[in-house]
Formats: sequence, structure tokens, C-alpha cells
Amino acid sequence: MRSRIYTILFILWIAIILILTSIPKLHNPLSDKILNIDKLAHLIIYLIFAFLFTKMNKHKTAKQNATSLIYLALFVPLLDELHQIPIPGRTFSYYDMMADTLGFLVIIIYNKCAKPKLSFSLK
Repeated sequence: MRSRIYTILFILWIAIILILTSIPKLHNPLSDKILNIDKLAHLIIYLIFAFLFTKMNKHKTAKQNATSLIYLALFVPLLDELHQIPIPGRTFSYYDMMADTLGFLVIIIYNKCAKPKLSFSLK
């Protein structure tokens, strides 16, 4: 049941990302800087994406999830940036791709370092 909830949340999150990245953007002079609030937003958006993906695939091993997240981290940010090229006011940004990828990597590293929960059974 939990997996189904995370699947629904994951699909909704993808829809939100597609909607937000399809909105034409006005030029913001602060967006020319490498480190700004936009990059933090990219990191958080894809951190949530990776988190929901991992929760949705809880039945898979940590290694399988990490492998899937690595592939997603390589392709999803690229597809996201390519999707924005024809949208007025939007441009392709390598810095956005790096922030997106960092969001995936945070979850991969967290999952790698997280200690498994101990479970006790009373017999």
C-alpha cells in the first residue's frame, strides 16, 4: 500500500516538474550567477524526485536503486533542460543540470550511508 502511495506521489511530482518547467520565464538578472536560489531549487526538486523514486521502489535492493538513480541522474536533467529550449525565456543550462544531478547524488549517498533499521521479533 505504501509503495502505491509513493508511486502516486512520484507521478504527481513528475507532473509538477513538467508544468513548472513549461512556464515561460522572464529574465532575472540574478539568474546569471552560478550560485543562486534557482540552483538550490533545482537541487531540492530532484532530491525529492530521487527520494520518491527510492521509496516507490522500496522492494528493490539498495544497489538496484542506486544503479537506477545513477541512470536517472545522467538522463533526466538532460531531458529536462532539452525540454526547456523551445519555451520562451527558458534556456539550456549546464549549471541547472549539475544542481539536478547533485540532488540525485545526495539521495544516493544518503541511502549508502543510512544504517538499516533494526527489527526485533518476539517469539
